[in-house]
Amino acid sequence: MIKGLVRFFSMEAKKLDKFGRPLPELQGGYYKPSLTTDAVVIRENSEGYHDILMVTRGREPYQGRLAFPGGFVDYNEDPLQGCLRELEEECGVVGSSPTLLTVSGDPLRDPRGHVVSIIYKVVIPADSQIKAGDDASHAQFYSVRELLSSPGNIAFDHTEIIKQAIKSIGQAEKYGIS
Repeated sequence: MIKGLVRFFSMEAKKLDKFGRPLPELQGGYYKPSLTTDAVVIRENSEGYHDILMVTRGREPYQGRLAFPGGFVDYNEDPLQGCLRELEEECGVVGSSPTLLTVSGDPLRDPRGHVVSIIYKVVIPADSQIKAGDDASHAQFYSVRELLSSPGNIAFDHTEIIKQAIKSIGQAEKYGIS
């Protein structure tokens, strides 16, 4: 009993952010968000519509839901290189010509904590063979129409990013995106 009380009082209370999540370690006196990158690969299909490469998440958060290939930027890694690395690890394809699509940083976009993501549009060869790897349990192209009709099956804020990607290629009207 006394040992338990000593342990209880000697434990430092874990500080929480304003959303009730544990704060990360201070770095230089600041709480810093984590940084991720995501790859958005869009292709036109035979019907004149578009498909986007998505992975099925193999672990929490959002295990079993669809997300863009992506992940945390490694220490001393350029985010652009991190995006291409994650695409290759999760889908088995080598991407090229990454261009900035958007930066997403809503503090509530990831239940693990404040995570800022840099999202790039990436090109892959037309004959690429997609093969899931790393923490993706499945990877394939999905119809944009299908994705937008089932937003509950999509992780994080990726439905909104799909809409931004479609707007960026001038196809918003085709999909009813305002």
